Amino acid sequence: MLDRWLDKDHLIDLPALFGHFGYEPVKREPTHALFKRNGRYSVVIHTEKGFLYYHVESPQNKLSASDLVLEEVSRTEGKKSETLWDKVDQRYHQVTAAKELMLDMSKDVGLERVPTDFNHFHSYAVPFKEKSEGVYSDVAGTDAFKDRIFEAPSGEPLFPLYNIQNETAGYFLDSDTGVRPYWESDAKHSLWYSNIPKTIEWLVVFKDPRETIAFHRKFQLDNAVYMALGEINYETTKILFEIRRLTKVKKIILSFTGSKKIEGYLRDLSFISFIDDTNFMLKLGEGDLKVKFQVGDEKSFLRFYNSIKAFNQGLAKSFLKFNKALDQFRINRHSIVVGKEGDGISVRVPLEVGAIKYFVWSYHKNYLGKTLDILKPKMANWHLEWESDQSITLNGKEVQMEDYRIAL
Repeated sequence: MLDRWLDKDHLIDLPALFGHFGYEPVKREPTHALFKRNGRYSVVIHTEKGFLYYHVESPQNKLSASDLVLEEVSRTEGKKSETLWDKVDQRYHQVTAAKELMLDMSKDVGLERVPTDFNHFHSYAVPFKEKSEGVYSDVAGTDAFKDRIFEAPSGEPLFPLYNIQNETAGYFLDSDTGVRPYWESDAKHSLWYSNIPKTIEWLVVFKDPRETIAFHRKFQLDNAVYMALGEINYETTKILFEIRRLTKVKKIILSFTGSKKIEGYLRDLSFISFIDDTNFMLKLGEGDLKVKFQVGDEKSFLRFYNSIKAFNQGLAKSFLKFNKALDQFRINRHSIVVGKEGDGISVRVPLEVGAIKYFVWSYHKNYLGKTLDILKPKMANWHLEWESDQSITLNGKEVQMEDYRIAL
């Protein structure tokens, strides 16, 4: 018997169905219509198969009206005896019985027909015009950044974001207010990366592409793959490690920064918490960070523990420079506290840049030294570092990337 269930998708007015389900119409172009609900964007197109849609984070997955019905009823609770398919069947019949949700076959559908592999983000890929000055001068045509920088209508740089299937899922925009996702672009499930050279020595990760450009201007690495994570989460970390597997690079180099140095160290910790095999859990409190992780190798833990002990002793010793008697309560509040919790280790790190930097350094050195390196600029971020280089004479001194490894 032929499967005839949910067989009227080609007769349903998909843009009308999005409106019926409470999606906000955001934009309508000749080739597509954009809708939004709860911060998530969806794109409706018209193809030889009729109306289809996709979510911006996965343009490669084309869906139909029955898929939208399924998404909708998945959020609603049915009667006690109802299964998911009972709910889908009931709602689908309600939709097909509503004349206002069905196509008028005598009228034009209102959208141009496009191929089923259509991705509206490709239309944003306008070639980048080289700048005569600034950090973006003479970079768009280089091997690392060719076809990895485009230009917004405003003239600002656009950097394509790629999801786990290597599809364009949006762009970063570098504007006067900072680097951010461009309009409906998705940065939660995608990241930007530079071109992959024939020989790969480094995989270097930044918070945004502007930092990448500034770093490249400073070090001019030929055999590096640069990456930028707008958001650090499970999806973007998974893509990063997939690229690491494909490129066969032994170490990932983290170079997260921010407007202040503490932001970079907090990004380091956030990234570490999403590495699958670390069992590293991070929680931000009002005045401290709470971290939990596995003891791991006994030697690694002992070295870690002794380094934290040395930090706390130094904190107490330096206090005596300003006061003859120790204020143990105040010292304890700003010490790093290590304790056992079940089979793991719990650590309380005060929200102070020196303590956080020390903890990042010690954990990295004793637990992650074989898989990660961490680089930090002397300034708050690499863009400021590059700008400061422009105002001084280096006198022919070659800058070594290794000189910027995190150290105490």
